[in-house]
Amino acid sequence: MRWLSYLLVALLPWFPLHRPTISRPAPVIKQVLTTQKVVALTFDDGPTRTWTPEILKILKENHVRATFFVVGSHAIQRPEILKDEVDAGMEIGSHGYQHLTLRQKDAAQVKREIEQNEELLTSLGVPKPTLYRLPGGASDATALRVLGDMGYKVIGWSVDTRDWRRRFSASQLVERVMKQVEPGAIIIFHDGPNSSKATVDAVKTLVPDLIKSGWKLDTVSQLLKLERMPHHVS
Repeated sequence: MRWLSYLLVALLPWFPLHRPTISRPAPVIKQVLTTQKVVALTFDDGPTRTWTPEILKILKENHVRATFFVVGSHAIQRPEILKDEVDAGMEIGSHGYQHLTLRQKDAAQVKREIEQNEELLTSLGVPKPTLYRLPGGASDATALRVLGDMGYKVIGWSVDTRDWRRRFSASQLVERVMKQVEPGAIIIFHDGPNSSKATVDAVKTLVPDLIKSGWKLDTVSQLLKLERMPHHVS
């Protein structure tokens, strides 16, 4: 039967080897490396009836597009505000259905949280989201691997206003951004239940100030298109 062994060896190159695909964790994109004076404003945890419409009004008045990372359990209660965001040309990213921290969750739990929000948002007329913001910025290799396998880009931030703590005045929030802003920055604010009038007032001052200083404000997806070198990742 030695001839059979020789035959198998001879035929082996004609048959493809099926190796299992090894998935890799998605990187967390915190900033885009570019020389252009373009930044992305992002808002987490909404929509709310108190803060989201006020922020949206400011953006529209200044002809600025931003990215809203939406929590599904909030959106389902306020679908009309979500529609206003879409109609205004804002970009909608996912922030999970329950704002679930994905660290130390098994793959099935992570996938369920992501899919539930995806299904909810698309049912409300939102294009299928491709960007994901981690609640609390917390994750691990399992969560990032699932997000990568599902085709999401995971978006962090390079300028943290910390507005959700409700400890800072509008002027302090503006000052923090103006001190840290640089080309390709991703700036995080919140329009969720933990937001406040300070956030709205800060955005009202900050947006025209940035524009006057020569900055262009756009969505995260548009910012990513400017990338000429590998982005900052976690």
